Amino acid sequence: MDDDVNDYWNDWKLDPEEFNRIIDKNSNALSAIYGYVAEERLRESFLEDDERVTDLRSPADQDSADKGDWAFKWKGEPMKIEVKSLQTHTIEEVNKDQQALTDDGSEPIQYKAGFHLKGTSDQRTIIHEGNEYNTTLMNVDDTDVDIMAVNLYKIKDEWDFAFLKVEDLPRSKGSSYPDSLRQKLARSQIKLTIPLQEPFTKSLYELMDEIVAER
Repeated sequence: MDDDVNDYWNDWKLDPEEFNRIIDKNSNALSAIYGYVAEERLRESFLEDDERVTDLRSPADQDSADKGDWAFKWKGEPMKIEVKSLQTHTIEEVNKDQQALTDDGSEPIQYKAGFHLKGTSDQRTIIHEGNEYNTTLMNVDDTDVDIMAVNLYKIKDEWDFAFLKVEDLPRSKGSSYPDSLRQKLARSQIKLTIPLQEPFTKSLYELMDEIVAER
């Protein structure tokens, strides 16, 4: 065990049955641990053993000036990824009799799902064209996060991810904002399908290469 990490499992004298029972009856704990496990699975699968990834770190949870779940350099260029998970109640398996081809005519859609996205848990005031607006939505023009990684585990009980560039997030349709501001704010509920359709992709490395090239 890493010398810098407390040995909570043994210090607290936990056992697997007790641990499972505790998190199963405490939904907040379950949700938090599930999210952190997803972050670790992303690190293990895509970041920790790739020599193109350097200076890997995890920004502090409460640091509003340093967003994202993983920050690192990709081929020497700074990159940040934020991990989200599908909301269970949004997952819908499409009946085979109702399956339709995806927009590009490829394999039929098998699942529909969504995830929740907010820029902050509390309302904040933003100034736009001289006016004040209160919102919890993510300001796409005011974030240093580059990529959203969406944890797909709840579809097939397998650790898998979909990725999209933050700049490609669907924008808000909120009637309380002028159109010029809506173009800066991402929607709070983002939908996707399986198989994935643009702007989602399974190819994280290609996506990061695109971002670097665009810079």
